[in-house]
Amino acid sequence: MFKKSIFLAISILLLVFGSALAGQLWVSNSLPSRFDTGVGIGQAMKTSKVPLLVEFYSDTCGACQRVAPWIHNLSETEFKNRLTPVMLNVDDPEIMSIAKLFGVNSLPAVYVFDTHHQRMKKYPITPEQMVSESELKKSLETVVQQVNG
Repeated sequence: MFKKSIFLAISILLLVFGSALAGQLWVSNSLPSRFDTGVGIGQAMKTSKVPLLVEFYSDTCGACQRVAPWIHNLSETEFKNRLTPVMLNVDDPEIMSIAKLFGVNSLPAVYVFDTHHQRMKKYPITPEQMVSESELKKSLETVVQQVNG
């Protein structure tokens, strides 16, 4: 009887942890990491001729997964050659330290950086500006006009 109880308890634990691990793998392989541009922020700041659109995200952040496709779509369409997208995963300790440096308090954190004037200027995109793709587009358009204006 005791052996059956231990076996049952171990089976339940394996089932629970196996499900959690499978769920984590599903989330990790989901959005937004597949939209990662592969461009680091340092490289982008040095080489980009247009402002940077930076999203700090985590693979486990539901709001990040909702916003990432919008950012990807807008950076490939309306803002192509007008913004350089950079996606930084704060699950990486090195990126987390960069996020802290930029004052990131919650995710997703989206900023436009103008790096071509004497001082780098940061334009935050607030959560209210990310409620839909159309709101995000309007906000980005406003910021791009401010940077170029």
